[in-house]
Amino acid sequence: MKSAFIYSEVFSQYDFGPLHPFKTARAKIVNELCHRYNLLDRPWIEIIKPGPLCMEKLSLFHNEEYMRLLENASSGTFDFAMLGCGLGTDENPVFEGLYSMITLSAGATYLGTELLIRQGFTVAFNVFGGFHHAGRSHAEGFCYINDAGIAISHLLQEGFRVAYIDLDAHHGNGIQDAFFNDNRVLKISLHESGKTLYPWSGYETEIGEGVGKGYNVNIPLPQGTDDETYLYAFSHVVPPLIKAFSPDIIIGVFGADTHHTDPLTHLNMSNYSLREAVKSIRDLSPKLLALGGGGYNLYTSARTWSLLWAVMNNIEPEDTFAGLVGGMMFGPELESGSLEDAPLHTTGAEKELAQKEVERVVGYIKKTVFPLLGA
Repeated sequence: MKSAFIYSEVFSQYDFGPLHPFKTARAKIVNELCHRYNLLDRPWIEIIKPGPLCMEKLSLFHNEEYMRLLENASSGTFDFAMLGCGLGTDENPVFEGLYSMITLSAGATYLGTELLIRQGFTVAFNVFGGFHHAGRSHAEGFCYINDAGIAISHLLQEGFRVAYIDLDAHHGNGIQDAFFNDNRVLKISLHESGKTLYPWSGYETEIGEGVGKGYNVNIPLPQGTDDETYLYAFSHVVPPLIKAFSPDIIIGVFGADTHHTDPLTHLNMSNYSLREAVKSIRDLSPKLLALGGGGYNLYTSARTWSLLWAVMNNIEPEDTFAGLVGGMMFGPELESGSLEDAPLHTTGAEKELAQKEVERVVGYIKKTVFPLLGA
């Protein structure tokens, strides 16, 4: 095994504004937690610093004119065309250094692909990646460039079969839109239903078109979905499809916004379900590129990503500060000494409705998608 923890202290030097839910400090906290829990000091793990991605490689996915608008916006030059591309809104503010931040994020993800395909790494993790809402020529959902889209485009160009598994609470609409007709990449997204959450898409009936029919799989989850229902959906859909598709590389967007404490979502899950899902993905992956995705409870998200890094490397987290610091450095004392939550299982009418709906969706996928892929 050979793992890359891709990190730069520069990630956390940018600020979307005091009222914006996206906090760049999360990367720094994950780094600190990984050190605290002895998750980086292993002979097979390397901490690797990324550089910014050049225009030529950004253009693997993005329109060059749009990238120029982004570059100008970052330097303080205003153009009305920016508004038409989703720039300068409360959702996607422009600020000094924006272009440097997003090209560094994309550079970290691109570096991950290179480490996997050229330098013998089996796992690469960029916690400051997973900006899956951005389109080829527009920003949306706090996402200015789609680093996962760039990585997929690069890997397809190199001749690899790619599976993209998105566990973020928000549907990865930018990836779906870009590769909806493509059978070289299998796209699977588990997310809160578009009936109740942005980007209002990602229904089970959206299974791809043309040669890509069957290669786009959505599992929309009702509000209140708990760990048990989530893992039922994951285990019945993801492993069979991955085994049938047999990818060379898996790209995972491991959003921590599925957690019940996240302020933007409505699921009733702990980080236990993501831990179990990522264990399965780890075991299914010939090579794994992991990206952070969304997470808007800052400290809960950092705990989750640190736990998932431990899972990817089959390490049991050990709190090296235990007995030295009273209470956890990040978060309530209840979580002291542990990155992992207990499973969250609910009961009652909401649970019954959620389970019934998820069973219906899984049944639909097995009926319509499984035969197309031979699962």
